[in-house]
Amino acid sequence: MKNVTTAYGAPAKILHWLLAVLLIGQSVVGLYFADMPRGDDKTELLRLHASFGLLILAFMFVRLGVRAAGERVEPVAGTPAMLKKVAHAAHLALYLLTFLVIGAGIFTLLTVGWDVDFFGMTVIPTWFERDMDLHHLFEDIHVYGWYVLAALVGLHLVGVIYHTLILKDGTLKRMGPSAEG
Repeated sequence: MKNVTTAYGAPAKILHWLLAVLLIGQSVVGLYFADMPRGDDKTELLRLHASFGLLILAFMFVRLGVRAAGERVEPVAGTPAMLKKVAHAAHLALYLLTFLVIGAGIFTLLTVGWDVDFFGMTVIPTWFERDMDLHHLFEDIHVYGWYVLAALVGLHLVGVIYHTLILKDGTLKRMGPSAEG
């Protein structure tokens, strides 16, 4: 169940693919409602977007726990040292940017005076007075951070393609259902 040095455990794999689907969905929804006119439909979609952002945040903390509980999965034998460094930096940046984008999204709502609702089950109350300058700052961090995150996901996919088609080293299989772990 836990990560071992040669493969990811089931919890890590499930969280990886679940977060991938959720982040893609969030991206689609975010891009869709960005151009919507103000109104009830946009507000409802934005609140749903915020709820899913909080869900992703929770799963990210679970993922960190899973990562800490298992062994560090080592790169495939023979991976060049520079490629190991690039992969490590890219993965660290994916984690940090995911937290940054979600955090900035939450503060985008809080600084406009909105409470952040989590699927109607609980609410993060705002402690800010309405501050549009701060709101726009967090909104910019959220949006431009997402662009950087999307570019890093693209780099991640290029890495997957490189490992699968060029190196043919089995890296992708370690995150798939058939790998031991």
